[in-house]
Amino acid sequence: MDKKTFLLIVILIFSLASISCKKENNNTNTKPSDNLAIDSLVASKRNIIVWEEIYITAYTKGQHLNFHWSTNHGSMQSTDSSTVKYWACPSCLGLNTVECKVSNEFGTVSDTIMINVK
Repeated sequence: MDKKTFLLIVILIFSLASISCKKENNNTNTKPSDNLAIDSLVASKRNIIVWEEIYITAYTKGQHLNFHWSTNHGSMQSTDSSTVKYWACPSCLGLNTVECKVSNEFGTVSDTIMINVK
């Protein structure tokens, strides 16, 4: 094999490797619109004591919405609906962040709310 053929093969291999290693970006954050938006996150209480249960509701715009809730501390139930039940244990004292991500065919939007656990 001559140098020219070898060089072409090396270039081809690196080209294919760089294309196949690109990660697909499925997190398409979009700007809020009538098609998809979180107007507000509202908690039944923002200052709670350990083990107290509260409800947090996402008020949204859009159709065919999918909900995904997460938190840095505490526990939640019904994390795939517009309202989630939240509570915190003794190791969750202080400010806790609760995030709601809402998605549909137009993309994904998210918002957070802070809950203070005493």
